This record gives sequence, C-alpha cells and structure tokens, in this order.
Amino acid sequence: MLQYWSALSGQSLSAWLGGKTIVGGLLGAIIGVETAKRLLHWPASTGDGFVAPLAAALAVGRIGCQFSGVSDLTYGNVTALPWGWDYGDGLARHPTSIYEILGVGALAWWALGASFSRPGDRFRAFVAGYMLLRFELEYLKPPFGPSAPGVLTPQRWAGLSAIQWACVAGLAYYGRDIFRWLKERRPSA
Repeated sequence: MLQYWSALSGQSLSAWLGGKTIVGGLLGAIIGVETAKRLLHWPASTGDGFVAPLAAALAVGRIGCQFSGVSDLTYGNVTALPWGWDYGDGLARHPTSIYEILGVGALAWWALGASFSRPGDRFRAFVAGYMLLRFELEYLKPPFGPSAPGVLTPQRWAGLSAIQWACVAGLAYYGRDIFRWLKERRPSA
C-alpha cells in the first residue's frame, strides 16, 4: 500500500485492496514466526524445510501476475527486447514475473544445494537472495519507466520504491548472516 500511498487518496476500496506485494507479506510472516518462537522460548531454527514450498508458491503466484494484465500493477517497463510481453495495453513490456520465476528457481536450486554451517541458513540465504532479486527487478517496473495510461504509478522515497525499501529492510535483517557467510567463504591466508 505504501507503494501507491498518495495515489490512493479518494480511491475505491478495490484500489486499496489491490497491488499488494509478497515482499511485505513474507517479511511480516518472518516477524510473526520469530516473535512466536521468542514468546514460546523455541530455540531451534524452523525455516530450512520451507525453502522448496516457498519457492513453489512464489512461482505459482507470479504465473497469476504474468497473465493478469496491467491492472495487477506488476508489469514491466516498455522494452524493445524480442521477448517483450503485451499485457493488454499494446506495448511490449519486460515480463518481470517470468524473470522472477526464473530467479526464484535459481535461488532455490542454489539454497537447497549449497552447504551451510548452521540450521536455518538455507532459508535465510533464500530469503536474502529473494530480497536482492526483487530489489533489482523493481528497476524494470514503474516508477522507473513509463506507466500504463490510467493506471496508478508507484511513488519513490529517496529514489527507491516502497518494495525496494522493504527489500533493504529484509537484507538488513539478515545482514549479520550475510557477513558471516562471506567470511566463511573467504579463503584462509
């Protein structure tokens, strides 16, 4: 909703309920699970088993976005690339949902096949990778290019969209883990 905050004033309920992002839902779920684990004094990591189902769910969700047209607000910017997709407005656009499906598949393959030193690292690495993927994919979408006529245009704050800021927050949350992984992978002198 922060993505379209100023454009939503005076809009219908359907405008307020549409255009949500899985990034915010995923981060909210992580906060909810981590809070519940703290309250229950649950010390074990629980995320590794969710990598494959989460990747599958993200891919299935993006199939819906790919076929929803410009009204879903998930389309890409106009492109001259031969695989540009017409979402119903007569313009060839980046098929960002297809890019995301491919990226999520690659992330899941990597996270499930890599060796990690701690339980939960597969999930943390998958989510951190997904946050980075989504951060980058947002540059191929409005407001970083022309919007479809008559469709809400996302806002930017300090040059980034709300989704990108959510991705930055997700990456910051896993920052200690990212630095640990980089340190563990560095060749010893």
